[in-house]
Amino acid sequence: MRSLWDDGYDDYYGSRYAPTYTPTKSTGGWKSKYGGSGWSKGWGSFSFSWGGDKDNNDDLFVKDPVTYLTPTTSEIRKKVHAPKQTSVDTIKELARVCYFKMIDERDFVAEQFVDSENEEHQARKALYDSIFEQFIPGFTPLEQAISIFLKMKTGKEYAEKGEEDDDDDDIDMKKGLDFDRQLYSDPNINDQLDLNELSKNRKMEIMNHLSLVGQFGSEFKVEKEISEKIVANSDEYSTMIMRDYSQIHMMNLMQKVYPNFRSKFLTKDLTVSVPVDRKEQIQKIIIILDYSGSMDYDQKQIWVNAILIDRFKYVMKGEAEVFFSYFVDSVDDLQFQHIKNKEDVIAFWQTFSNSPNGGMTEVGDMVEHISSEIQAGRLCNLDVNLSEERPEILVINDGQDDINTDEFPYKVNAVSLMSFSNQLKDLCLNTGGKQIEVTEEDQVFTYSTEAGKQELKY
Repeated sequence: MRSLWDDGYDDYYGSRYAPTYTPTKSTGGWKSKYGGSGWSKGWGSFSFSWGGDKDNNDDLFVKDPVTYLTPTTSEIRKKVHAPKQTSVDTIKELARVCYFKMIDERDFVAEQFVDSENEEHQARKALYDSIFEQFIPGFTPLEQAISIFLKMKTGKEYAEKGEEDDDDDDIDMKKGLDFDRQLYSDPNINDQLDLNELSKNRKMEIMNHLSLVGQFGSEFKVEKEISEKIVANSDEYSTMIMRDYSQIHMMNLMQKVYPNFRSKFLTKDLTVSVPVDRKEQIQKIIIILDYSGSMDYDQKQIWVNAILIDRFKYVMKGEAEVFFSYFVDSVDDLQFQHIKNKEDVIAFWQTFSNSPNGGMTEVGDMVEHISSEIQAGRLCNLDVNLSEERPEILVINDGQDDINTDEFPYKVNAVSLMSFSNQLKDLCLNTGGKQIEVTEEDQVFTYSTEAGKQELKY
């Protein structure tokens, strides 16, 4: 089978889209036809510093464990979005507490704060005490600290640019640490986190988002349909209520000892084991991802990875198949990958790009083209007939470009990151689809014709 990125791919796109990647790192993707020095790439890769990496730990509420090296500011900011120094200091304290938990040492308060009656110090002490009694996800004290920080976050650090926020309390001390153990221990999620550089570095942020993605993922339900047909002979059997007296020989004989057997038999209220022909219909999902330069921000790409990881977990469980392509402004650039099992998921993450750098996008043109391709019994570069199933389309974009159409000819769902398009929302709802809005403060809203606008909570 030809690889997605082999010479045939270059022939299809031309050299302007030849990807640059290594087999072990997810640095592949489309090479921009607009050149590599555009604004999006320049700004997207620029690393800002918020007041320098200050590592004065003298005023931390939690004492130095001595046998544990407290994470530095730069190490923390590689793992999580924490622009304020107070946020960084909180994570340092949490990391120390998580280490003390590992060694079962509950005497963690720094000497200068032991007798403090300050209200904030008391609240902090109560929160840190509670950590010893609860499940905290993460393999290292720093990962666990980030998990807690994200759980307790108030969102104030995402204040509008240029707006000063004098309140340094970045976490709500009264929030409960109710982590979903099943989510954080799901092997179909954890296996994917190590396959992508961004996912590996921002693991706990992605896991935190997945708790919400799981909720709005249910808005786009993935369900495997199973149909059964009674046949004369089969290796597969199904237990069901008797339909005809001729099925009495298929009955479990133990039912004959029931005191009310005769009445149950007359009313056919007995169970029988019948041969069936069982067919499973795996759900198909079409995902198109905005590859414009405005998507080249970690905050957006972390959400992208979380959404894809959530969808791919169903692929790894054998419950779904995904058809994925990036998109920009030309339908000729649609190049779908068919992801149908765990091996395909692994191969996908090895070439996936978190560094988009295309130009304008045309969502309307993409949907119309995909619809016409499916009606013709194909899907762009793939020889696959989806005309009977007509899978729904999921658009992931940042909502910044006009849709440039009055109507979608096909059912479409959409997730818009950091910017919102009312036009896209109306078009989705008119097809019976749904729209998800993710704000810069990581708030998530769902829009549907049935329920209107609703907010999903962590």
